[in-house]
Amino acid sequence: MSTTSVEISGAIYHLGASGNGASVADSAVAAGVAFLRQTAAEADSDMDLVSQGHLDVLPRSEAARTALEAARTAAHAGHPDHSVAAAKYAVAGALADQTVQHMRAASHLESAYVVSGECGAFSIDFEAVLDVPSDLRGALWLEMIRGLRPGVIKGGIAVAGPRVPNSADGDADIVAIYARSGAEAALSAILIADSVELSDRAKNQTIPAAEDIWDALSKGVRVLSPLRQANLVRTGVLAHRGRGRCIGQIAQDRLLRFGVSDWR
Repeated sequence: MSTTSVEISGAIYHLGASGNGASVADSAVAAGVAFLRQTAAEADSDMDLVSQGHLDVLPRSEAARTALEAARTAAHAGHPDHSVAAAKYAVAGALADQTVQHMRAASHLESAYVVSGECGAFSIDFEAVLDVPSDLRGALWLEMIRGLRPGVIKGGIAVAGPRVPNSADGDADIVAIYARSGAEAALSAILIADSVELSDRAKNQTIPAAEDIWDALSKGVRVLSPLRQANLVRTGVLAHRGRGRCIGQIAQDRLLRFGVSDWR
């Protein structure tokens, strides 16, 4: 496994690849870094445009266009508004998507991933193992992938909530989304996380009642469901104070770092 980390436009990206020999993986990661630098620079020039919230604009970069396409699909599913944070997160996911595709196109790889924070894209051959450096092994995105395996081969993962600075304003501890792409996962994660809100009474309690927590998580599920019907979401996990909701196929017993003891 060849891995590296690179800072681009103030964000840290982690890239990894495994293939038939160290040189193949090293070459793929190097190609991925060069490609990511170029595409991120192109996307930077579109960030002001993307952050305005308009859906009828045409950015120059592919990453920004991909993010807006996800936002348009969400709008058709009943969610016309998205935050600046959601737009930026979706662009980060799109950059990860493009870079993984570029790495795999350059050479045959058994696995590849590109992640920024808790948002990224991955591709794994069925029998391959996705390995990461020790400092990433506690990441929620990785635990999501392990919960989805062995049936899932590629796609995007994004997590929103307090563990991800400036990602969402809702009350959920964790909202984790698996989707076809990192861009779709990122946008959906924030839309859903923003909708998880405790009642005013529950917010004033040191420990909210269990039913108040379930009610808040159900608000997120009601946002998730139409996004899933629109194929923006494949699997979603919502958690708050030891309680969690799962939508889609995932092994709940593998989600240990989500801190959930009561699943519905």
